Amino acid sequence: MRSEPMNYAAVLAGAAAAFAFSLVWYSPILFADVWVGAKGADATAMPAWKFFVAPLRELITAWLLAWLIGRLGIENWRGAALLGLVLWLAFYVVQLAGAVIFDGMSLSLGAVHAGDWLGKMLIISIVLAVWRPAARRVNHASRDVL
Repeated sequence: MRSEPMNYAAVLAGAAAAFAFSLVWYSPILFADVWVGAKGADATAMPAWKFFVAPLRELITAWLLAWLIGRLGIENWRGAALLGLVLWLAFYVVQLAGAVIFDGMSLSLGAVHAGDWLGKMLIISIVLAVWRPAARRVNHASRDVL
């Protein structure tokens, strides 16, 4: 294992892109009906503070993924996407399965939440892998082609 400097701009960009993805995911364009149907009418009457706190989840996730990608020496977007997929399966899907099985969350809402986090994990992972310092891109360009 090795460590490389963290690209904080990529962390912020990946987190912002993931948050924007969620805004579209839960909008009337995609899955607002499932979400509002499961949560009730009060789902859309969310306090403003939640919109300021919510992006912290993506920011923390992006920072951890950046650290893991650097620590594991992942050098291309495919490897980063695979890491995002594996972490999503190992942690998020397992947690959501518990909520569906034991806490009464509907399967449809669980699937919508799972899809949201799958998208976020892939977006963040790929942004982090693709947006690397120029010197690193030049040194590893031949490996990224494969």
